[in-house]
Amino acid sequence: MTFTVDVDVDVDVDVPVPMRDGTALATDVWRPEGSGPLPALLPRTP
Repeated sequence: MTFTVDVDVDVDVDVPVPMRDGTALATDVWRPEGSGPLPALLPRTP
């Protein structure tokens, strides 16, 4: 599921990220619209 908020950011919700042991962790991916070099923020919680 993808949606856009007022700050020009695209968000992919519950994206499965496969792990080496075969499990998958769900994460949200936030990407600013546009191009250019941008920082990556990787917050994780248990």
